[in-house]
Amino acid sequence: MKNPLFHPLTHEMVNENVVRTRAAMLFLVPVYILIIFYNTINGSAWLIDPSTIEDTWETNFDSQIIYSAEMVRQVYDWTPQSYLLLYVLWEMVITQHHKTAWLSPMVWLAGAMNRHHKPIYRPYQPKKFAWKIGTVLVTACLFFFNPVPVAEAVNAVTGSELLPTTSNWMPRATPLVTIPLCLTFMWLEAAAGWCAGCWVHSLLVKVGIFKDDCAVCVDLDENAI
Repeated sequence: MKNPLFHPLTHEMVNENVVRTRAAMLFLVPVYILIIFYNTINGSAWLIDPSTIEDTWETNFDSQIIYSAEMVRQVYDWTPQSYLLLYVLWEMVITQHHKTAWLSPMVWLAGAMNRHHKPIYRPYQPKKFAWKIGTVLVTACLFFFNPVPVAEAVNAVTGSELLPTTSNWMPRATPLVTIPLCLTFMWLEAAAGWCAGCWVHSLLVKVGIFKDDCAVCVDLDENAI
């Protein structure tokens, strides 16, 4: 069975309809992560046991009643989100080569959803570059939400205390940058058909960093990439 992502005669061209549909499905992931992250940073840092709330019969300086209760500090478990990000990372990596792209469930699902639509083929190289950018963004999120396991693995490999295991060594602004970027790039790809990574790729071709001999790769017209 032919992979619906690629042109039937060459692996150098990909079906734009499949790419955009897949981007629309992946778009839901950063939306979910953003909602969870927003609730985390704006929610209470403490968990209060309602059954232990008692009136102390005292008031503060603002004449407000003081209550006592048992409470513990909120501990956030990012395991479900991490598994989801790992799957997205898997999708980004395996579609960067035509020999592994068939392992992507979303490619087959997107192909099935577009089976009655006329294929629109675009060059593969710019898309691969865009997915490499996605790989970096997803990896940064994974590292931010799992600093201790990553630090322990790095320290074990290097044989030294290269990264701290008692604090988050990733910049605090990491999710504030990576999540909106993922949201923006995927929305532009899915809804507007404009590939930000492809546009960057075309600029690099223009200045001679990449050597791609296809007209679409060097065309900065957003309708061509």
